Amino acid sequence: MLFSSSKLGHIGQILSTGAVWEIGTSAFTPPTANEIETFVHVVIQVVVGIVTVVATVRKMFQKPETVVKLPAMGAVVAPAPAAPTETGAAESAHDSE
Repeated sequence: MLFSSSKLGHIGQILSTGAVWEIGTSAFTPPTANEIETFVHVVIQVVVGIVTVVATVRKMFQKPETVVKLPAMGAVVAPAPAAPTETGAAESAHDSE
């Protein structure tokens, strides 16, 4: 009777009456352990979902990193073969004696 002159008012009255009934009948009874556990699980899933979405959006808008190639630490590198020179030839002849 509050707003029942229109279709939207009629639906609003039905929903508000149902909400008042639910609040009036369940607000005075404490929740059970299962209801609390279910509520906590839902809250945790919502928080994880929000964090995941925020991290995904941040990663999407992040500028690409520049890749800097560093020499490998502790890697054994074979020395480049030296071109034979006159001094090297004389030293190798001296070593073989």
